[in-house]
Parts: sequence; structure tokens; C-alpha cells
Amino acid sequence: MADEDLPDSLEPATDVPPRDEPDPPPTPKGDLRAVSIIALVTGAIVVAWYLFIATAQTISKVDEMPWIQIGMWGLAVVSFVCGILSLNARMARELAAAGFIAGVAAGLLSISIGFFSELLT
Repeated sequence: MADEDLPDSLEPATDVPPRDEPDPPPTPKGDLRAVSIIALVTGAIVVAWYLFIATAQTISKVDEMPWIQIGMWGLAVVSFVCGILSLNARMARELAAAGFIAGVAAGLLSISIGFFSELLT
């Protein structure tokens, strides 16, 4: 076979039909950034509240506000559940890990400080 029988690589391929466009990639599964952010924010609120209680109660007597304590328990439950859901994340795993840690920390603080201090008083 001689070189003149081969097609010229610099000529445009006018007789080649265009290829079909590939399908777009599917929507990624496991994107739980919103759940992780909710776990982080609610966990930070719960931790900040218990740090405030731990420091302010030694300075002055904080009024008994059971509705705030019940609200903190609710936030701790939300943070804990969202932290557990963050374990299923396939994307943004660092954020999911931070959400899980915040959820567990909020749950443990709420149980150890909030629940037992209410039972003992």
C-alpha cells in the first residue's frame, strides 16, 4: 500500500457524520451538604449554650428557663440525627464528617450536662 492511498490527515473530514452527543451525567447521589450544615449549625448552638451555662452559672445565678432547655434538647436531637445522616454522604465528605462530629458532640453535651443537671436539681 502506497502513501498516496492513505487519507491526508490535514484535510477536513467532510464525509464523516458527526457523533451523537453523550447523555449528561446523572445527578450525583449522596450530596448531603445541607444536612451536614444543619448538623454543624445546630451543634454549634447547643455547644455554645452549654458553654454559656457553664461559665455564666458560676458568675451569677441564671434564671430557671425550662423552655430554653427543652429547645436545646430539641436542637441536640436535630443535630444528632443530621449528623448520623451525614454518614451516608458520598460528596463533601469533610463537611459530612464535621457534621457528624458536631451532632455527636451536641448529643453528648445535651445528655451529660443538660439532662443529668436537670435531674439532679
